[in-house]
Amino acid sequence: MGNKETNLTFPALFGRTLKNHPESNAYAFVGEEPISWTEAAGMISSVTALLESAGIVPGDKVAILSTNMPNWAISYFAVVFMGAVAVPILPDFSPTEILNVIEHSETRALFVSSGLKHKTDGLKPGKPETIFNIEDFTVLSARDGSLKYTPGSLPLRKYEVTGDDLASIIYTSGTTGRSKGVMLTHKNICFNALKGELIQPVNNNDRFLSVLPLSHTYENTLGLILPMLGGSCVYY
Repeated sequence: MGNKETNLTFPALFGRTLKNHPESNAYAFVGEEPISWTEAAGMISSVTALLESAGIVPGDKVAILSTNMPNWAISYFAVVFMGAVAVPILPDFSPTEILNVIEHSETRALFVSSGLKHKTDGLKPGKPETIFNIEDFTVLSARDGSLKYTPGSLPLRKYEVTGDDLASIIYTSGTTGRSKGVMLTHKNICFNALKGELIQPVNNNDRFLSVLPLSHTYENTLGLILPMLGGSCVYY
């Protein structure tokens, strides 16, 4: 495995930022105290451990149906760091469209925000197997009744991903028929973000305000990954 391929992954780029800016601010709601990159890394590890306990393994699909918030970023990175595949769902999708995405992608777990939970009422029991409240990572539905988020917990195994591993499936809001899923690798997304950094350099003194849905590929790349590259703080 070449260094170039290894470096075009989310764990590698996040690790670089964590090393360079461990105590810089990472994520916050407007008007609230930000968490640092070190704190974010700890939360990501604990959510990865939660997914691991839920039976998620590399290659499994994990959907995110949520408005923008710090825990959206935490959930996304927790999924892709372990080699699983993030399936962001646009918040304005109808319940029928959401059902289609979850079934078509074969999603095994779902992070959902409280304000959008009602859109999942039509899901079949056990599809997906596990549902988490993204605000606090409480378990809303699971086969294992003892499943619980434990802050400070760590994954039982180490995960390795390459640039060619699938990172995300983005479903478009198509004008005709069902939405289509676009499969993106770690390399696809990271390369775009790194090229964006060449056009607009960012650093740990910069502040971003995330407005567009993070489930859209544009905001996902330039409003989530780009600021991470420079250790910038994103406000929601």
